[in-house]
Formats: sequence, structure tokens, C-alpha cells
Amino acid sequence: MYLLDTNRLSPDWVAEHGSWLDRPLFASSVSAQELLGMQVPDKETRYRYALPVIDGHVLNIRHGMPPDEIIRWAIDHGKRFPVSKLADRLTVPRSALRAEALELGHVAIAAAHSGGHDRLFRAFASRGLRGKTFKRVLSKWEFLRSDIEAVIPLDEEIAAEALVLANQFVEGGYRVKGTARNTMNDMYVAASSHVLGMPLLTGDAQLKVFYQKRGWSVTERDSVFVATPSPRGKDLLKDLKSHSDSRAYINQPPWLRSRVNRDPPPLPR
Repeated sequence: MYLLDTNRLSPDWVAEHGSWLDRPLFASSVSAQELLGMQVPDKETRYRYALPVIDGHVLNIRHGMPPDEIIRWAIDHGKRFPVSKLADRLTVPRSALRAEALELGHVAIAAAHSGGHDRLFRAFASRGLRGKTFKRVLSKWEFLRSDIEAVIPLDEEIAAEALVLANQFVEGGYRVKGTARNTMNDMYVAASSHVLGMPLLTGDAQLKVFYQKRGWSVTERDSVFVATPSPRGKDLLKDLKSHSDSRAYINQPPWLRSRVNRDPPPLPR
């Protein structure tokens, strides 16, 4: 299994390197959001659109409506609220890299990908994007659905790991590229790789050095860095789990908390 960094999450790149990509490919929900134009790049917290989570709880609160009717209801909801009120929410505390932030829709995009909710995605994307941008994003969604085994949602554990990496990144004197949000997204992807123990494919030379200094094994193949995370320290998150900070990791409401099934990995569709 490989986790694709955002800079390697593209249909052209996967097609070009398909001869040796002989393992299932995964993507972080952060990378998926960037690829699909959900986040506003030059803003720290804004979203163009964010999907609702379609799960058992939503089905129940809609009085047992059949799944097709739920999708129709959600699509109508998207016409009024491109950033859905039923999108999952995760508060990520401040780090040396970035102020406290509210992350939206990470569970929802993973659920839409695994559930094949193409109509739902199209409805919300069409409200947040326009013209050629919308058409390009639809093509990228098709790529995710056909070539990516699963989208790994950002959750409390991954966010906590990312905060540790973000602090180390700043303390190490590395350069922030673009906005703090862009670099924090890199930390989220790296944290997903670390938590899952899944090799990360990246083309970023600065991140290659950063990972090596963290004790990761990094090899190069066809101008691609294969970064394999080191085993996680048992006390790595100790300082982040103090009573004063723990409330910030609550992903409200509780039924939207994301948990990744790491053993076994998601089955092929």
C-alpha cells in the first residue's frame, strides 16, 4: 500500500508510473480536498464547499427515508448551503505553525468516495465551483473513484500527530511554502502516513529531508521519494493529551468522530 502525497495525487502521474505502482493507492482526505478544490487556497479556514456525512445517523433523523431519497434531500440541501451544516467538524488546536483551526468535511469526502455518492459530490461541487474549474474537478473525482483504493479521513489521532510534526517543522527552521495552511496540510498527510505505518510517495525535496531527520527511511525511484515512517514513540503525544488540551480534539457531534479501520485495509470496490 502507498499513500500519495498531494503533489503526486494526479491521474497523469499515476498513469506515467503505473508500471511500478503495484500496490493499492490511498489518499488523505486533506489531499482529496485540495485536489477537488474544496479549500480556498489563500485563506486559512474558508471552504468553497463541504459535503454532508451520509451515514446511519442521518438516515435515522430523516425518519427512515430510503437512501435514494436521502441523497435527493442532501442535494437540495446543497443548493442552499454549499458548505453543508451536516459536514463533520474537527477543531485542531494551535501549533507553532498555525493558529487553532476548524477542519470541515474530511469524514464526508471519505464516505462519499467509499459509498460512490457521485451525485452528491457533483451537487455540492457545482455550487462551490464554476465553469471549466468545475469540469476539471469532476474529472479528478472520477480519478479518485477509479484509481484510489480509499480516502483516509483526518481524525483526532492524525491531527494530534500532525501538531507534533508541525512543531518539529518550525523548530527545524524549514521554509513554509505558500500559506501556513498549505504546510499544515503537508503535516496532516505525513501524520496519516505515520499513524497508519504506510509508505508515503512524495516529490517534495524539503519534506524528504524533514522526514529523514525524523528517522524515516527515504528511498528514491523515478524521481519519486518513497518515505517509510519510523515506528511511533509510545509517549510521542503525551504533552498533547493533557487535560487542558484534550477538549480541543473533540470532533463534535460524537457520532461524526472518524475512525480508520487499519486491519484489514479497505477492500477493493
